[in-house]
Amino acid sequence: MKEINFFSEQERIEQFNKTMYYCMPDRFKREFVDDLQEMGFFTAPASIHHHGAYEGALFDHSLTVTNSLLSLTKRLELKWQDERSPLIVGMFHDICKVDNYHKTENEAWEYNNATLLPGHGEKSVIMLQRYMQLTEEEMYCIRWHMGAFDEKENWNSYGRACTQFPNVLYTHTADMIAARILGV
Repeated sequence: MKEINFFSEQERIEQFNKTMYYCMPDRFKREFVDDLQEMGFFTAPASIHHHGAYEGALFDHSLTVTNSLLSLTKRLELKWQDERSPLIVGMFHDICKVDNYHKTENEAWEYNNATLLPGHGEKSVIMLQRYMQLTEEEMYCIRWHMGAFDEKENWNSYGRACTQFPNVLYTHTADMIAARILGV
């Protein structure tokens, strides 16, 4: 794995605070950031075989998805149940990955087969609900952000989610812009 580390953990935390400040409840801002740091949100890779296969890429990818979703929202005049939603959905759609990888003794990243919660989108929803109340739209956008990359037997549910909450499709699009076009 090629290590690309443009930003330090502290620089990522500062960027997170600047990006997310207005949509985070004051009562737990510092505690939440501390928890994210402890979980590895600012140091974990986004993957080890695909996009963002470097230390810190989980945050870099999440920020890129957030910025892509904000851009789509502005350019396409997307309507959300809550104005904070593009920030919450973009930043935390992959929070499930904080325990997906661990470093080996020789400092290489390796997949962790011993996580307590399996899954991807649903795991992110479960983890995030410990910290904030999600709107129904945020929950579905995070759950279905993988789009047709989800299991084939789930495609009909994904389609129904897009019909009821069109921003599910735009969340998937923002994720693909980040991962497949920008490579983060």
